[in-house]
Amino acid sequence: MEKPSVLIVGAGALGIVTGYHLHLAGAEIAFLVRPNRTEALSEPQRLYCYDDHELKTFGAYKVFTSVTDAMAREHDFVIVTMDGATCRGAEATALLREIGQAMQGRRSVAVISGMGVRDYCRDVMQLPEARIVTGTMGLLSYQTDRVTLPPNPPTDQAKLASASIAYNHMGKNPGFLIVAKPAAAAKAFAALYDRSGVSRCAVIGPRLFDMFSASAFVTMAIFDLAGWPDAGELARNTALMDLASRATKEIMRLPEHGVPGKIAGLLVSPRQLAKTNRKMERDCLPVDYSAFNRFHHGGKVRDQDIGVLRSCLQAGRAHGRSMPALTELVERYERHIAEAAG
Repeated sequence: MEKPSVLIVGAGALGIVTGYHLHLAGAEIAFLVRPNRTEALSEPQRLYCYDDHELKTFGAYKVFTSVTDAMAREHDFVIVTMDGATCRGAEATALLREIGQAMQGRRSVAVISGMGVRDYCRDVMQLPEARIVTGTMGLLSYQTDRVTLPPNPPTDQAKLASASIAYNHMGKNPGFLIVAKPAAAAKAFAALYDRSGVSRCAVIGPRLFDMFSASAFVTMAIFDLAGWPDAGELARNTALMDLASRATKEIMRLPEHGVPGKIAGLLVSPRQLAKTNRKMERDCLPVDYSAFNRFHHGGKVRDQDIGVLRSCLQAGRAHGRSMPALTELVERYERHIAEAAG
C-alpha cells in the first residue's frame, strides 16, 4: 500500500484523530458524514495533543455526504466509528447496508469500532469474514465544544481553547487496537497505522480483546454508580469494589474466553482492580480520567457499555450459569440509568 486510501464513516473525535494519524502514515483520507457536519470540516482541523501540548493541523482530507460519492473509488479500509448501540439503530443499519453493497466485488476491509457489534455489521453489510475486523481507539479523545475537563497542569489552556479536538495517549499504551483475526486484514491495518511515527497499533487476540473490553465496562459501571469519583475514593467503596471483582470474574470465566479467561479470573480482586484504576488515572494525566469517563462512558457510549454487559449476562445464562454478581450489577446499573433519565 504505497498510497492507501481510507474512508472514515463519521468525523467525531475518534474519526478525526484516527484520520490524522493515518494521514501521517501516508494514507489518503476521506470522511463520510451527515450534511450538517460539512461546514465544521470545511476548514483544517486543529487538534490539541496532550502528549506534547502542541496544536496539530489536519486538513488533508475529502468530505462526502453520500455513500455513492464516497465509494466512487475503492478504499483499502472503511472505518465505521459509530458505537455499538448506534450501529444497531435503524438509520445506522440502513447506512451500513448501503456501504456494504458498495463494497461488494471490491477488496476494501471494514474496521468496526463499536464494541460487541462486529457480527451484526458483518451480516448487515454482507461481507465475508476476511473483510471485516474489530478495531478501536486506544487513546483518549474528545470534541472540545462538548465537554470542559479540569485544567490539570501542564495543559496549555490557550492552545486547548483554539482546538476543536483534543487527544492524549495513555502513558505508553497504543493509540489504536485491532483484533488479530482475520489475520491479513489486521496486520495490514496495523502496518499502515504504525507508519504514522507518532502512534502505534496493537494487534490483540479476539479472546483477550473481548474479555478485557467487557471487563472494562464493569469498571465503568461501578464508577458511574459511585458518581464518577477519583480512583482512590472508589477504592474505599468496598461493597462496589467487591461487586466489580465478582462480576469481572464471571465475565472472564465465560467458556468463550478459554484458558486465558480462567487464568485472568484467578488474578482479579478488589485490590487488583483498585491498583489498575490508579494506574489508569496516572497514565491519563493531564487528562482527568474520571471526568473524561463521566462524559464518554457516562453519556456518549453508555448504551453501548450496558449492552455489552447484558450480552455477557445472556452468554453466561446460555451456558447454564447464574452469574449472580453480573446480574446484580446490571440490575443496579439499569435502575441508576432510569433514575438519571427521569
